[in-house]
Amino acid sequence: MNATNATYCKRQRQLAFLLAVVMLSSFMACALYAAAELFLPSASGDVVFVKDELVVDASHADQGYLMAKHDPDDKPLKLRLTCGKNSMTYDFEPNGAYDIFPLQFGNGSYKLEVFRQVSGKRYTPLLEQTIEVALVDETLPYLYPNQYVNFTWESEAVLKSYELCYGADTEMEKYQSIYRYMANHMIYDFDKARSVKQGYLPVVDDVLFEQKGICFDLSALMAAMLRAQGIPTQLVIGYADKIYHAWNMVYLDGQWILCDITSDIMCMDVGRYTTERFY
Repeated sequence: MNATNATYCKRQRQLAFLLAVVMLSSFMACALYAAAELFLPSASGDVVFVKDELVVDASHADQGYLMAKHDPDDKPLKLRLTCGKNSMTYDFEPNGAYDIFPLQFGNGSYKLEVFRQVSGKRYTPLLEQTIEVALVDETLPYLYPNQYVNFTWESEAVLKSYELCYGADTEMEKYQSIYRYMANHMIYDFDKARSVKQGYLPVVDDVLFEQKGICFDLSALMAAMLRAQGIPTQLVIGYADKIYHAWNMVYLDGQWILCDITSDIMCMDVGRYTTERFY
């Protein structure tokens, strides 16, 4: 065999090896994803409300969410959901894609209102609708992504959760695997805490990559990884004693348990938690 043929054969073996590695990696990724059901939203168009540049899809209200989008070149919009005495107001992300809004107040009649900016903090009504919500399961709003706990099937946080929970048989084991990873690898970002601006929303893959964040970031990442494992998890915002804070409530063995990964990382003792809102 001459040198040219030898080089050609060597390259072919290298290509075959690389192809095998890629196929094996794909197989392992599929196996990991098959380990748990990933709850992802869909704007199927069965129940839609349209006003000017705004589209609201409430097709899957029984799953605990609705979706809405608008033309980002238009004036900014706000969306408010009210059920009984509970109310939550959101800003739209200015990217033209669907935002996901949880129906976290449970079953009932929701008043949906959307407002368009006039100038500064002045807004005018754009759309008002009533949506009747009968959830298939009361924990569903805490399994799907939303603005505050945002992930897709391509998210590194989702893949990391499958890696951490591979071989775990119970939800408690999965929770403990994710908790240990967070406790051993994440740190609190004091610099970010001093500079974060109003309206900030966590990007869970960035938090995972940087391995640090404020309490909002760490709670969002914890919730994303647990939801990816089919474990209902709330992101809660309120007060830890007198400190404005974010933490999680995790649904395990039929009950909600409190998980404050930030306080655990920082060895903080909290006497009382006061909930302001939850997602």
